[in-house]
Amino acid sequence: MTEKPFILGVDYWPQKTAMFMWREFDRTSTQDDMSIISELGFSCIRVFILWEDFQPHPGNVPPVMLDRLVRVLGMADDRGLAVIPTLFTGYMSGLIWLPPWMLLASTAESHFQVFSQDKVRSNKPRNPYSDPEIIEAQIFFLRELVNAVSGHPALLAWNLGNRPSLWAFPPDEFSAKLWVQAMTETLQEKDDEVPVTMGFRVADLLENRGLFFRVVAQHLSYVCLQSNIPRSENPLDRAVLPFMGGITEWLAKKPVLILDFGAPTIPTVQDEESRIIRNEGGSSLLSEDDVAEFTEETLAHLIRFKRLGAFWQSYGDYHPSIWSRPPLDSNVDERFRGILRHDRTVKPAAAAFKSAVIKLPEAELSTEWLDMPEEDFYKNPKSNLSRLGRRFREYYSFG
Repeated sequence: MTEKPFILGVDYWPQKTAMFMWREFDRTSTQDDMSIISELGFSCIRVFILWEDFQPHPGNVPPVMLDRLVRVLGMADDRGLAVIPTLFTGYMSGLIWLPPWMLLASTAESHFQVFSQDKVRSNKPRNPYSDPEIIEAQIFFLRELVNAVSGHPALLAWNLGNRPSLWAFPPDEFSAKLWVQAMTETLQEKDDEVPVTMGFRVADLLENRGLFFRVVAQHLSYVCLQSNIPRSENPLDRAVLPFMGGITEWLAKKPVLILDFGAPTIPTVQDEESRIIRNEGGSSLLSEDDVAEFTEETLAHLIRFKRLGAFWQSYGDYHPSIWSRPPLDSNVDERFRGILRHDRTVKPAAAAFKSAVIKLPEAELSTEWLDMPEEDFYKNPKSNLSRLGRRFREYYSFG
């Protein structure tokens, strides 16, 4: 069997509309973006199906939104790009984006900030894994979606969620398993050749929130590891993603695709809008050169360790004209995660994707550093993750 090429991907939101892309759809600028993405050396984009835009009511999936999705797939295909639509979004850039019918009236014990009907709210979401009405609505949505795009040559895979454990937890592992099985079977009713995957966080390896991927992964074609690194740790640690990919593959028994790869950078475009970030706290911006070096080395290691691919976390820095809109108004880092600056000039990290070739000796994919049975890992996952990380570094000579 011929080995599939390493996927070089990027998450896509337009720079001047961000998460309002679908309701403020600009065909010309999106077409231009597809050309730039292709020229930068990427092979795939990930788009996000915001729930409120695509299903404003349980039994209504607006044809205009489906048409816009089909147009994006067509524009990507014209430039030789594959597409992974991420469904039930859900979480995005620090907010939960949900239609009003997904929200409870109560705000008691709510830990979420929800963006719905153009306002940030604190209502608790209904549970998408156990609420029968929500599950019925999800299945309806998936069938409408599949009817619109089934068989499209640009469709690479379906992703069931973007960091779903950040906002909703199944009541138990059985509910999670049943939900993943039902959604996967619905997506594959017309074409069972299209892979189905799902995004997991590092925290999902350590805490049983009902989405333990060792349980649900059996219904997925592969798993996605969303590689957000806590600020307390070194965001430019070259060993983290190769190690976490290895742990994920070991526990899930499935191939691993790395998502949210990259880091926010200090803006180099000198204008008044860029300078105001100096007075805003809470950001963790890094130099473009440091991020470029990290990107080149980490990509080489991910190819070396035979991961499925890696997706840069954002196509472009967002234009200052939309910094006042949620979630960019309160989340400085999100403004600067792109592979392009907001004036559309290219950051140094892009060169790593343009010429992504392995510059390291091919790894012997040994499991000798995994010195415990899988079931023992879960007896003390945090401690075991730390210890296995040290063993991985020593075994593969990471500095």
